[in-house]
Amino acid sequence: MAVAQVPRNFKLLAELEKGEKGMGAGACSYGLEDPEDIFMTHWRGTIWGPPHGNHENRIYELKMECGPNYPREPPEIYFVSQVNLPGVNTSDGRVDRNSVGILRDWHRIAAELAKNPRPKEDPLSLETALIAIRKYMDENKKLPQPAEGTKYGIYR
Repeated sequence: MAVAQVPRNFKLLAELEKGEKGMGAGACSYGLEDPEDIFMTHWRGTIWGPPHGNHENRIYELKMECGPNYPREPPEIYFVSQVNLPGVNTSDGRVDRNSVGILRDWHRIAAELAKNPRPKEDPLSLETALIAIRKYMDENKKLPQPAEGTKYGIYR
């Protein structure tokens, strides 16, 4: 028996509403980069650095791209703010999907969701990706960081 999948735009509209109303995690925020983007492809996000380490009291800006196969495919995520983290490209800030659990396991989770009823909270979203990246930052909190406010060259 095939399970109906929520259309991409319905899912992204729900994520946009949650992000705009601030109904998500307090340590992350997100929204459309351009409110006129009818395809809801380009998003901006922020992560408040986790406490008790070199990320504390910093706000990190990110770009997220939801391709045409989102949510079956994970978003492409880039740090705009420079950060020193394993798995983040030092020239453009791109987050390697294999370095963050939710991005690495996205396809497996999507396949499980296609077979089983949907859980109360959606495990595959821009918000869960940002939360997972923040957790990854916390796991690497002792790494020295670039000066606050520096951005990757392509975003200056």
